[in-house]
Amino acid sequence: MLPEDQDVILSSQTIDYSKLVGREIQIRTEQFAGRILSTKVTAITEGNLILDRSGSSGRIDQLIANQSVEVMFDYKGEPVGFTSKVIIPRPGRVQIPIAGEVTPRVRRRYLRVPLSCAVKLTFFDDTNMGYFRLSKLKWLETATMNISGGGALVKVPVFSSKDDFMVMNIEMEDIAIPSLLVGRVRHKRRNDDNGTLVGVEFMVREDSRDKLPRNLIKNLPLKLFDFDEQMRTELATTLTEKYKNNIE
Repeated sequence: MLPEDQDVILSSQTIDYSKLVGREIQIRTEQFAGRILSTKVTAITEGNLILDRSGSSGRIDQLIANQSVEVMFDYKGEPVGFTSKVIIPRPGRVQIPIAGEVTPRVRRRYLRVPLSCAVKLTFFDDTNMGYFRLSKLKWLETATMNISGGGALVKVPVFSSKDDFMVMNIEMEDIAIPSLLVGRVRHKRRNDDNGTLVGVEFMVREDSRDKLPRNLIKNLPLKLFDFDEQMRTELATTLTEKYKNNIE
């Protein structure tokens, strides 16, 4: 099994937790070891998730205060979670403070290589795609921090929360990939020098209709979808073989 993506960290400041109100979350506790409890978030107050005490056949109401708890929920279609403690400020109220950092709960499909490649990229989202012209977009020159067959980690000086996608050109020596790729932003976090590290998933032709909004597909040039599943597999294999001593 591949190692967990524990080095990928999301700041809770970038997550709109109000969208969890009325939705179900899962929690893992010390008290009910080996069992995942499910309940709904009834409210969010002063940085705390307020839980429905009737969840998991009333087990939420039986929780003991100050025990460690792992909270799991979906964010942008991906399972994420954080570790906190159970707080019972008064009888009849169960709450969990929102942690400052959140980590993905998925396991990495492609091994990453710490490789710096020159990158030119431009951000966009599904609201500014009515008149897509590559030459009209603002391009940023940067570099990858690491790369895999499935995506890359790139450093940018600033980041707008509305930017969900990018077109990117990656310069790689002795490795053939299309000159332009479509990338989907999967996570972002601040770097020590006030820059932003952005995790990007490479979009392959076979997944484009399932993972991209229809208006994006309609407006994006067809040449942006030359990267397919076979190319992704070849890229992953080549990176693994070429940089096998530096795999993270």
